[in-house]
Amino acid sequence: MTENQFQAFKELHDQADVLYLFNCWDVMSAKIIEGKGVKALATSSYAIADAWGYADGEKLPFDNLIWFSKQLAHNSNVPVSVDAEGLYADSLETLYTNAQSLFTTGISGINFEDKKNGSDTYELWNVNEQADRIQTLKHAATSLDTNIFVNARTDVFFQEEKHSIDLVKEALNRADVYADAGADGIFIPGLTNIELIEEFSKNSPLPVNIMLTSSTNIESINWKDVGVSRVSYGPHSYFQAQNILANQLTFRI
Repeated sequence: MTENQFQAFKELHDQADVLYLFNCWDVMSAKIIEGKGVKALATSSYAIADAWGYADGEKLPFDNLIWFSKQLAHNSNVPVSVDAEGLYADSLETLYTNAQSLFTTGISGINFEDKKNGSDTYELWNVNEQADRIQTLKHAATSLDTNIFVNARTDVFFQEEKHSIDLVKEALNRADVYADAGADGIFIPGLTNIELIEEFSKNSPLPVNIMLTSSTNIESINWKDVGVSRVSYGPHSYFQAQNILANQLTFRI
């Protein structure tokens, strides 16, 4: 299926149940995950890059991302969201062109981060610059007579090791600006403190997406009560598959 399912995907963020996304890294893993009855599919940039022999951080060639996104959408029957990192663009012109290329693949959403992937240091885009970039994505979608769910990712909680209420306020400021720019969701990976997640969620103008860590006990937490709409496994599903293969595979030599 290559049909964009933006509206269906958007509505999944406003349901009684939390949207869980067990991230895939190829068509095989996507088919297995979809076969379990999930409502949507999402990718992990780290897992895809690593599976193909590249480092994370836009080291995977952009053409590979386009090809994979098209294959994933074509082989899926549920909305597909792709981890697009910063869409391989420093300028708004390149961003617009790259967005058009990606948005024609049949996907319904993207993760779009505010970290500068080309920087030697862990640097974030200025909040207003990132707002312009989000607007550019929406304009690119409109030019194709379609829409894409932009899950605006802020990396403030990866940039700082010590998390505090002041850092939550900084992230909320970014969420406000990104919402005004047209973002559909806000992704806050790196934040694991439940009290701070709840503080962020109750003040967020957008549906909140968190990323689980390998130590998170999801059975003991009602994420909807915390205010979270979407929970991603990130690369941890990929790590689990690696461990299973390593522990169960035997050879006769």
